[in-house]
Amino acid sequence: MSLTLNSRLKLLGSALFFSLLSGCIFVGEFDDVYEPIPKSITYEVCYSNVDCFAGDYCEELALPADLYTDYVNAICTVGCFDDLDCPVSEFNRLPGACVDHAILGGPSASRICLERCEFDADCDVAAGFACVFIAGDRLCAPAR
Repeated sequence: MSLTLNSRLKLLGSALFFSLLSGCIFVGEFDDVYEPIPKSITYEVCYSNVDCFAGDYCEELALPADLYTDYVNAICTVGCFDDLDCPVSEFNRLPGACVDHAILGGPSASRICLERCEFDADCDVAAGFACVFIAGDRLCAPAR
């Protein structure tokens, strides 16, 4: 029995249609390797230093410092000497603030940049941050 061109096309089309219905996906061999790349800019939430772009590191924050195990979140940030060392926020366009890390539950000898804010909406509310009055400034910090 020889198949005509029209019946071959119908057979090929139905095979393609049923393979799509099967839920199978066709995956390449070497293109699917996960390579972690930085995803978070300064003041964004992170889970490790790999998440942050060059020059930034992932720093855990807690407020108040004695509740460190209860209210913790981490952001990509940089070390600083004063406010001039802190970058402007990409999200709310406010300048950063240099704060003693001891206030935030970290080592007492370090200072880090935090994002300034005017309202809670200036912070990453979905990630658990709120606009809090800290060290004479309104800063984005982990909310209770």
